[in-house]
This record gives sequence, C-alpha cells and structure tokens, in this order.
Amino acid sequence: MNGQGAGTGPGAASARPGDLFAAVEANVRELVAAPWWQTAAAQQRSEQIAARMLWGAGEWWLFGAWGRWYRCGLDGTWHPCPPPPDPADRAVAVPAPRGAGTPPVPPQLYPTGPDLSTGRMASLGFLGPLPDTGVVARISQALTTALAVNPAQFAQQDPMFQAGTPSTVAAAWGALLWCAGAPVALTEHPLIESFTYYLTTPAERLHWMMPPDFSTLAGYYVHRLGAGDGPGAAHVARVMYEVATGLQGDERFRPGADALAAVTGASLQYVQQDLATVRYGPQAIVQEWRRRCPAEFATPLLRDTAPGEYLRLALYDLQQIVAELGAVPPAPAGAAPAGPGGQGRGHDRVRHAGLAVLAADLQAAPGALPALQRWLDPDSARTLQAVLADPAHPLRTLWPRDGRLPEALRSGDAGVLAALLATTYGIGLTWCRLAQVPPPATGFAVPQAVAAELTSPANYSPPSTDELSAWDIISAARAHLAAGRPAPDAPVAPGPPDGEQGRPSAGPASPQARSPLPPPAAPPAAPPAAPPVAPPGPRPGEDAAPDSGDAHAGPPAQEQGGAQAPPSAPPPGPPPGLPAGLPAGLPAGSPPVWPDGPGAADRAAGTQLDSDPYRTQLDPRLDPRLDARPGGQELPPPPAPVSEAPPPPPQAAREEPGPRVAEAYGIRFLCGADDVERVVTEARRRGKWAARLRGQEVSSASVPALLLIGAPSSGQRRLARMVARALAEVEVSSGEVRTVHAEDLRDGGPDGLRAALDAHAGHALLLDGLDDLILDHPEGRQYATTIYRARLEGVSDTALLATCAPDRVGELSAASPELLTDLRAVRLPDLSVPAVREGLLGLLAEERRLRLGADAWRVVRREMPLLRGRGRLTGARLIETYLDRAATRQLGRAEATQAIGSTGTLVLAGEDFEGIAAELS
Repeated sequence: MNGQGAGTGPGAASARPGDLFAAVEANVRELVAAPWWQTAAAQQRSEQIAARMLWGAGEWWLFGAWGRWYRCGLDGTWHPCPPPPDPADRAVAVPAPRGAGTPPVPPQLYPTGPDLSTGRMASLGFLGPLPDTGVVARISQALTTALAVNPAQFAQQDPMFQAGTPSTVAAAWGALLWCAGAPVALTEHPLIESFTYYLTTPAERLHWMMPPDFSTLAGYYVHRLGAGDGPGAAHVARVMYEVATGLQGDERFRPGADALAAVTGASLQYVQQDLATVRYGPQAIVQEWRRRCPAEFATPLLRDTAPGEYLRLALYDLQQIVAELGAVPPAPAGAAPAGPGGQGRGHDRVRHAGLAVLAADLQAAPGALPALQRWLDPDSARTLQAVLADPAHPLRTLWPRDGRLPEALRSGDAGVLAALLATTYGIGLTWCRLAQVPPPATGFAVPQAVAAELTSPANYSPPSTDELSAWDIISAARAHLAAGRPAPDAPVAPGPPDGEQGRPSAGPASPQARSPLPPPAAPPAAPPAAPPVAPPGPRPGEDAAPDSGDAHAGPPAQEQGGAQAPPSAPPPGPPPGLPAGLPAGLPAGSPPVWPDGPGAADRAAGTQLDSDPYRTQLDPRLDPRLDARPGGQELPPPPAPVSEAPPPPPQAAREEPGPRVAEAYGIRFLCGADDVERVVTEARRRGKWAARLRGQEVSSASVPALLLIGAPSSGQRRLARMVARALAEVEVSSGEVRTVHAEDLRDGGPDGLRAALDAHAGHALLLDGLDDLILDHPEGRQYATTIYRARLEGVSDTALLATCAPDRVGELSAASPELLTDLRAVRLPDLSVPAVREGLLGLLAEERRLRLGADAWRVVRREMPLLRGRGRLTGARLIETYLDRAATRQLGRAEATQAIGSTGTLVLAGEDFEGIAAELS
C-alpha cells in the first residue's frame, strides 16, 4: 500500500498478512488513540480516515464511528455493514483510489475517539449468572437511601407501586431498568427481588420489562425542581447515583451505569443552577442531563436521542451474532453475485440472514415496515419486504417454529444466545418506538424462542438441594414463611361485584395534592404472551411516523397507559408499567407542561385500570345481590309506629389522636413529623450493610448519619441514644453517645473537625449546631466539604448526628446540597404546640411513675399555652421542670409521701400545677 493506504502505520503489523480489513481497523484505532488526534482540526481528521477507505467489487468500505464498518454501494449512500467474513471476499478489497469517483463521506461517520470503544448496543442486564453479592448489597443500600425520605414530600400517583411508596423508590427502579438496557429476566433475580415489596406486580410476572426513557429518569429530578425543592432534587439524584455506581461492578450493566453515574454525579454539583434552569421547562433540564454525559459513555443515550441510528447499529450487532452462530445459508452453485434472496456474496448473505431474523418479529406488525425501511439501504429494504411477503422464501428457515428456535440458531454457548436475546429484544423495542405502534399481541417471536432455549435443560440446570446459593436459600425461606402465614380475615364491608376485585379504589387526596407530582406510569396489565411495549411518543426533533390509518389513533382505552390488552396466551408475564416520560411531541416554542398543569387529570385518567376510579369497594352500585340476606330469608316486618320519635343516641366524644410515641431499646420518644421507629430501623439496617462492606473503599461502607431538625431541647439526645443502641446491636458502634458543640470546633477549623470525626470513630457523635458552624462561620463551606469527604470519599466509622434549627434547613441545603443528601433528615416534635407539650408531659409522667388526675389535666391544658421558656430552659427541659415542680409540691405533703410505697404511683392534683407556668415564665 502507498503512504495513504491502510497498510502503513504500526497497526498494520498486527493484522493478518493480506487482510486489509483487519489492518485498516487496527490502524484507525491507533490513529484515533494518538495524542494529536483530539487537538487536530476536523478536516485533518476526515482526510486521515478517508485515506484508509477500501474499494472492491463495486462498493466502498470505511471503518468509522461507533467502531463499525460502513458500506457504500453505487447509489452513494453509506450504511453500517459487517465486513466480509470469508477471507476470499476480504482479499478482493484494495485501497480506494483518490479521485472524483470516491463517494463523499458524511461527517457523522468519522470517529471522534471515545466512540471506537463502543461494544454491542444491547446490554445483557439481568441475563446470565447471578450478580456478585457486593453489587446486590450496593443496590440494597441505594434502596435504603431511597426510603429515607418523607413519603408525603415525594408523593406519586404511579399504580405500579404500592400506596405510600415514595417517588425515590420509583427513581431507583427506573435507574435499574435503564442501566439494564434490555431488561429481561428469565429466572428469579436478586436485584429485582429487592423491589418486589414495593411493586404491585407479582415477582413471578416480572420477566419482560421495558426500560424507561432518559427523560423519565430526569423527570423525577425535574419534579422536585419544579416544586422548588432543591434538597429533594439532590436526594433523587443521589439515589440514582448510588444505583448506577453499584451496578458499575457488573459488566452487564456497566454501559448504562457509567452514563447514569456521570450524569447524576455532575447534577449533584449543579442543583442550584438547575433550580434556575427549570424555569424554562422540563426539557431544558433533560437537555442539560444529556450534555453532562461524557462522550465515552453516550452510547446508551442513543435509544432515546436517535432511535433510528440505534436500530441500524443494533442490526449490525444482530448480523454479527447470526454469523457467529453459523446461521448464514451457503451460496448455491451458479448464484448471482448479489441478490435479495440471500444468494450473493458472503457479507450479503450475513446481512440478509440478520434481516430474516428481524422479519420474524415483524411478521405480526407489518404496519411497522415503512418506518423501518427509511433506515435501511435499498437492498436490505427489498430483502426484508420479500421475506415478509413470500411464505416460501428460503430465509424463512431462520424463523422460530412453534415457539422454538430453528436448528441454525441453536447453540450450546449460553453467552451467544443471551446476546441474541438482548439484541433482538432491544431492536423490537426500538422499531415499536419508530413506527409508533403497540407491540404485537403475539409478542416478539425470536426473543421468546431464545428465552425458551436458554431455560431448557440443555442450557440451564437448576441447582440441586446441596448446591443452593444464598439467594436460593432466601427465596426458599420466603416461600416457607408465606406458606405458613395465616390467611387474612374477610372484610366486613360488602365486596365489589364480580370482575371488580383488585381494582384500585379512590382514596382521599394526599397532603401534597397541590404540589406537582411525578408523571404517572402505565398500570400493570394481565399477563400477555409477549413482551409488552408501549408505543412511545415521538422524540423532539424527529419526524412522526407515517400515517397508517387506525394504527396512528392509538391503542384502546385500557392500553393508553402503555400496557397491552391481555391476550389469551399464557405467561411469561409482563413488566410493570413504567413511569411516563415528559410530554413528547410538543411544538416548538410551547410553554412547559408540568405534571400538575392543565390536562393532568385527563392524562391521569388514562392510566386507571378502573373505568370508575372514584368508586370504592363500599359502593354497592345498586347491585341487587347486595340486598339479599345471607340465608335468603325475607326481611323482618317493619316496627310498629310510635307516638313520638325516639331521641337520637348520644354521640361519644371523639378524642383527637395525640402525638405518636415510639419505643426502642427501652427508650420512649415522642415522634414529630417523622416516624422514629422507622428511622431507627433504617439506621440499624444501614449499619448492618456498613458492617458487611467493611474493607471496601465505597461510600456505602460508612455508618449512617442523621440531621436532627428541631428547636433546642427537642429530644436530640434521647434520639441519639436510640440510634447508638441500634448501631451497637449490629456491632458498628459502641452504643456510647459523645457530644461536641459547634463553638468548640471553631478554633480548630476544618482540620479540627476532621480530627474530631476521627477521634470519635466507633461511637455516635452528636454535633450540636451544624447550621451555625456552616452558615455563620467564614469557613463554613470548608466545614461542609470536610464532612462530605470524610463520609463519601472515604469510610467513616463515626455515626454522626448533627442538629439544625427548623428555620435554617433551607439555607443549609442551599449552602451544601451534597452534604444534605447524605444526612437522613429527621424532623423532631415541635414543642411550641400545646398538644405536643401535653403528650410529652404524659410521657415524662409515666416514666416517673406519676399520674395526673382529671382536675390536674384541666389545669395543665389551661396553663400549657402560657408556658414560656427562658434562656436554656426551653423545649423538653421546660416541660420536665414544669412536671418536676408539681411533683415536688405533692411530695411536700407527708401523707402523699407515705403512699408511694404502697401504690407505686404518685397522683398529682390540679393544685399541684396551679401557678407553676407563671413562675417559670
């Protein structure tokens, strides 16, 4: 070759002698990896790549973008095409002559550098062996982080999740499916089982699932930004970041995990900027998320940003897999050099065999063909149409028969079959998106046939009883407990009519009904035989699908939410509905549409499984069966008339429920807005995970940290003792609580704070006044960075419990949003409310074996609103002093003092409390 050919350069030495395709590929990879490439001008790069073009037999070949070969025929258009597999066909190629006859190369075909490392487009995800225990532990830790929120703040209306599940869990589930790429689970999977408790779809039906759009993942983040909740948006981003970084430990999830971890990690640093950007609408944030993805991780984004290009590259992978399986039909003697029937050159036969496999899935949705043909070269489009139209076409031997793969596509290599399943399933999801059609009712034929082959005894053998893995033991234990659990009692209320059982009933509006909610997802449908795929909306900037009559009108009412109507075929079951993305297909310049904007009610109605979502199970619907008595007897005669109507029965006085009291480890606590029992359970669970991850340099190995939000003396030390004992139970803390005040750390600076954290390792540290330390000190930002790095960039053994005033939480989150995403916020009781004061007084009285008489409670309720604190005598200290003074008065009487030994309880009267509030105030 001459100086401009592909044979020169260091890459040619490693190729087989005479194989120009291998030489060019190696040479281009070394060329792009050279230091000068990134700083070279675009024209210089294009000249270098074009100089390595090959020519032979009336077509040109170019190794370019995404690490793929591109072929150009006499029509002058370039399309991805695997190079010839036959050495004889490869030997025909020669360096393309320079001149006017060389076809121009579009700029998008030139490699940029990072794209050459792209592997196959479809990730294996849940296919293959079970993930490593460390990966499952990190996902469980991310789920714990997702649950460490107030569900009312992260409310959602997604019927695929159990009631009360926060939207952070939905974000974690969406991140898991998005990183999986082609989420198909053939058997029980521990990553999926971590979420089954919060899903309305049973675990045995979670086999064929659909990954959410990238805009859907960003929608959870946008939802909190639109509500003006910067800390909430940061927490959502952190949940998805923890899921993505946890999945990076498994190569089957790594392409999507790398991209999502880079985007969410960068978003944690730009929460304040995104709060300003969200004023331009949700799509502005989605665009920012796409910009934050580095070029080397951008491949998974093609599913959403360029589905047509993704289809072409995935079809390239399918053709290579078919060739690897040896399913390419041989060329008969005397065949023409090329033709649509699969009798041409070697690379033509490979390409036609891949198209035949694609046609097997398209046979049930022929209306999608026009949308696909625009992304294929003319010969491929004719071949695809010929295979679909001719029942006797020879390439139909590659179609599945009776749900089983043809012999040509079978293999003993489960890895190749898994790649075939993931690739065909990903292609099926993509052409449904391009054609704007629902999935075929009979399903995708090839993925189902490959799944049957992978679960056959030849490729899958369940472990014997003496080879059970840890996940098999856990599943068996769950099944045993479920079998021994008694059946729930029958409801007293009359049941709904036949056919209505299981429909969601309408409930009262949530406290956050006025705040924007995440877009509802499609409801789970009955088990179809095929992987259900909803026709996604057109992406911004893409052409709509061609008019196809009724197909463009959308599925029936039950399918509007993205789930398919249940056919009569048996499982595998469908995935749960996935959160709907941001409104697609908006005209340019239209105002942003928020989840609670106009028309939200109409859109939400489309996701209901019940035709009457406002009906409850108590609604009789005038069913005559509900009027019949159980025994079929006639109704008794009416009572005899009376002269006067009887007076109505006296109504019992309804007492307002007081503050909830939690108890753990012998300590009782008056709860505020957060459930303290749940907080302690989460702390113990996270401490248990931290103990399991000891020795691994990951942030999940740090012991938990809490932000106690409340006024001074609101129960901070009592809650700290409960958390410390919970961590001592799982052996990550000594159970001892140590206290340090913000004033004590000012002289030592940020280095002194780091030294204090290290000095109290193995204990619970109560940091009193974190808001004062960060907001009122000139080096406040450095203090926040010190805590953040100690916990997230290393492994901290100090259980940090920091306090913050309620009116300074917003300032603290604005000053350091990254730190607040790591601290589990706990809202303590507001002791300025008289009812909460009464609850605390009753709790303290029980602990001191005191009992208040009725007259005492009347005085307490009268004087409690008048009680005012002074100095440090405030909050719980004030209530405690108020009670102690009353007990001292009672103990001053000798008769009452002598009665303690016999009754065990000291009864306080109203006179014991008279005037104490005025004395203390």
